[in-house]
Amino acid sequence: MSNNCVTCELVKNIPINEEYFVLEFYWQGCAPKAGQFFMMKPSRSSVFLLRPISIFEYDAKTKLLKFLIAKRGKGTCELSELQKGDKVIFTGSFGNAWADFLPKSSKTAKAALVGGSVGTAPLSSLVAEKPEVCFHFYAGFRQGFPGKDQENLMLGAAVNAKKLVVTAEDGKNAQIGRVLDTFTPENYDVVFGCGPIPMLKALKIKCESQNIPCFISMESRFACGVGACLGCTIRTVGGNRCCCKDGPIFPANTILFDE
Repeated sequence: MSNNCVTCELVKNIPINEEYFVLEFYWQGCAPKAGQFFMMKPSRSSVFLLRPISIFEYDAKTKLLKFLIAKRGKGTCELSELQKGDKVIFTGSFGNAWADFLPKSSKTAKAALVGGSVGTAPLSSLVAEKPEVCFHFYAGFRQGFPGKDQENLMLGAAVNAKKLVVTAEDGKNAQIGRVLDTFTPENYDVVFGCGPIPMLKALKIKCESQNIPCFISMESRFACGVGACLGCTIRTVGGNRCCCKDGPIFPANTILFDE
């Protein structure tokens, strides 16, 4: 992990639809791990704070680093408008990694990855990082995609999972419904989840009912990325924790979700 600011030139900005896009960079720093994140913003920006963005894909051979981003506010909208050659400020990578929570016998383990919306990105990076593991990938979106090309861009390495289930609330080129409608945890050795808080809360309940280990990547408002500002504090059974420094991945059974 490096906390130093680094400036990188954008290699490519790939729009997927009106909401999602992928940014590509060449990264010469330490190799990041699936589940970790970077803090980033354009060099020329009207926002003060860097935005936390999870790793979508990293190729150690080519050094190509990709981020799947959803337009959510001013910072991410600025990122969506970047063009090839524009400069972006990075710090990172930060946080723990999915591989830290895989069973020791990961080659024979059966793991479910449950992602909602842009929460599919850090889970997709795990499929790329650990191709020897049997992953079943469950991806859920509000809206489906116009065609297979857009869906493949959105899912990245998830298309290489042993099993792939894609749901959309509008049913467009996908199973109609929500991602947890299609998922049952009892056949898995471990479950990893990332997505909206209501989805994570429901996933926790499902896994606890079957006594299946579950680990989730938590989202919060990150300001510094290193736990100094305490802006991303979440409640756990062991007291308050910083999402950035202590996570972002936590055992689901330790998280105290608001009622």
